[in-house]
Amino acid sequence: MAIISFLKALYPLANAKERSDIRLLAQHGEFVRGHYQLQMPTWQRWLWVRPELHFLRLGWRAGLTPSPRFDSQWYTSRYGDVGRAKVNPLLHFLRYGIHEGRLPSANGHISDFPLFQGQAVWLHHQAWHGHAGVAIPELQTLAAQGQPAALWYLASWYYGQSRYEQALAYLQTLAEGDDGPYQRVVPQALLKCYVRLGKQAGLDELRDHQHFSAKGFDEAMLQLASVNLPLEQRLASLNKWFAKRKLVPLLPVESRSGLGRLKTRRVRTKVRRRMPLVSVVVPAYNAAATINIALRSLLAQSWPNIEIIVVDDASTDGTAKRVEKKARLESKLRLIRHEKNKGAYSARNTGIKAAKGAFVTVHDSDDWSHPQKIERQVLALIQHANVMATQSFWVRVDEHLQPLGPWHLCADWLEPNPASVMVRREVFDTLGLWDEVAVAADNEFVERLQKHYGTEALLKVAADVPLAFSLVQAASLTQRKTTHVRTIHCGVRHLYHQAASWWRERQVVPVMSNQSARRLFPTPLGNHPQPCMHYDIAIVADVSARNPELLQLLNTLLRLRHEGYRVVVCPWSRPDDFNTRWLADDMWELCHEEGIAVAHGGIKLRCGEVRVQTLAPSVSWPDSVPQLMTREGVRDLTGKPLPAAQTELLTAYLAGGGRVVL
Repeated sequence: MAIISFLKALYPLANAKERSDIRLLAQHGEFVRGHYQLQMPTWQRWLWVRPELHFLRLGWRAGLTPSPRFDSQWYTSRYGDVGRAKVNPLLHFLRYGIHEGRLPSANGHISDFPLFQGQAVWLHHQAWHGHAGVAIPELQTLAAQGQPAALWYLASWYYGQSRYEQALAYLQTLAEGDDGPYQRVVPQALLKCYVRLGKQAGLDELRDHQHFSAKGFDEAMLQLASVNLPLEQRLASLNKWFAKRKLVPLLPVESRSGLGRLKTRRVRTKVRRRMPLVSVVVPAYNAAATINIALRSLLAQSWPNIEIIVVDDASTDGTAKRVEKKARLESKLRLIRHEKNKGAYSARNTGIKAAKGAFVTVHDSDDWSHPQKIERQVLALIQHANVMATQSFWVRVDEHLQPLGPWHLCADWLEPNPASVMVRREVFDTLGLWDEVAVAADNEFVERLQKHYGTEALLKVAADVPLAFSLVQAASLTQRKTTHVRTIHCGVRHLYHQAASWWRERQVVPVMSNQSARRLFPTPLGNHPQPCMHYDIAIVADVSARNPELLQLLNTLLRLRHEGYRVVVCPWSRPDDFNTRWLADDMWELCHEEGIAVAHGGIKLRCGEVRVQTLAPSVSWPDSVPQLMTREGVRDLTGKPLPAAQTELLTAYLAGGGRVVL
């Protein structure tokens, strides 16, 4: 018996579940014995002759990495739900995370896992990462074969491109299939498409679907979307959610339009010994049609000790006059005017400098806030001394109060409201204000705050109800093609996020300053407040750390700058490696130190010549590239002319800004 026990210790037996898990690891090649064993204590290496079992039973809990492509500690830290569930991070990634868009490590991606290549999930990522021209036809082939995943990813793609009829067609095909993992999300997706397309008949059909009989939040959104019902009835289900949170219900105002149709009864918070002043900054530009709605909702807040600072960013439609008129009657309200238009983040910063409150928040000029929103966020800050900021949630709606939700299909209706972040005044004193760019500075500010104070420093309140409603307008920066929110995957927002992350990682305390003539870090041209659109040389190249000839590229860029040329780089990603979307740290460093611009799809540039480091077949070129007009043609990196056929093909591609994906 002693010998048997000893042999079991040396050769532990796997149970049925463990055998299944080991087969999954072997199938994907995601357990590298030599790599893993180097992390094990020496005595365990001798004792555990089956290191796969060691990983399944002990190693993942100790944070050991099973392969160079997967980081157990990073995954559980980055995705808190996995850490809280106390499940094996690699198994979670292979079974669920990869389909949910999660990453295997700080610098890894699905393209590092070759077994997924050609599968629907791979093609889905490939499309969003700038190569839909390759991915979408292949997804369509899989969809024609009846693959549910391909149908779902195509619906998601077309919805994200605002092509709702095509998205609806794929969803309807998917809904006709057997039960599967996507059937639980199809009803919500159908609801979103019917709202976007104004198909009331489709909404009426959904009422009989069992998904909406469960009285969940989707049912409340279906009720709100039904414009053929009286507004009071449309609000009834949503008001039940407010009641659960002990929030006053919404009341209809039939005589008004848009968000002006919402109000509540008057409510005041319980008087407390400590009721600090809250400053609310409202940047406004040509907001005459909506500013009074926003101000009415703020003046009705239950927290009595507030000041409202409207910063008019050189509006031309009478916005300032409307605010001035209201300010004469409301002592809590004051107006600051910009002589020149500077952008929303500059207007916020102007308001912050004038604010007197211990707590400071912002509010968009076309939003409506529930009267207890500020109260809930203030109390959370008072009750949690370690919390430096709070944030509430909103729902995006159209002018008919129909819920639209986020721009992408797979997200829930409720989103963290970027214009609700309320911070302690000392946060601005420590970290500075918002970056004065065109878009995405909200996320940068939150990431800067969490980098310095920790992720727990931001507390989300009332996450199951909307404490604000946001009016979606086609002219907003989040909806425009070049700066659309979808560019967070590939484009101006993605590049800005990269650059800001590169800067923060190099700071002990990341302090934002807008006073210097030179930016603290590069920003892509489409996000720059005053971009230059004329250059001597445009460099088209893979500028990622995956480029084996990166050093040659860096040296060429440095030489060109020292010779006095104005240079812009045009990142050229590859369809087989999604990490080529990320600029190498050395590239960001060089762009910052030498003043090299970073271009992206959706902008127009003029340049003397285009230089290309390596030109792969045109099928692998990114879908969206800068629209480059060149006087002297295309050359290789050393300045030698390319063959005429290649020059003609690339010149036409750049002049057109890439390809159109149908």
